Amino acid sequence: MPYLDPERKREWELRHRAERLARRRELRRIQAAQPTQPKVDIDGAGVLLIPLLAGGALAAYSPQLALGAGGLTLLAAMHYRKGWQWWLVGALTVLLAVVFLKWGTKEMISEV
Repeated sequence: MPYLDPERKREWELRHRAERLARRRELRRIQAAQPTQPKVDIDGAGVLLIPLLAGGALAAYSPQLALGAGGLTLLAAMHYRKGWQWWLVGALTVLLAVVFLKWGTKEMISEV
């Protein structure tokens, strides 16, 4: 392998310089010829609203399941070092689950 020896690496780069430059020119030409797609700007609040609504519906349906899903979301956000959106969705799902858990127990106590 020519990269183990710095001298052989330099010689290889000198010998293949024209090929590398031609390849770069060709890639730039191909990239310039391709039609550019318009970048879709997705509103962060709109995209964030979907998981929050799903978490709220899950918390209303089954608070224990929502508590687990929110906890797993927070663990995934911590482990994979996700952005603040993951942390927010997880925390709000856990919060809604706790609220529905407390609300459900108060409702059950008042019915008895």
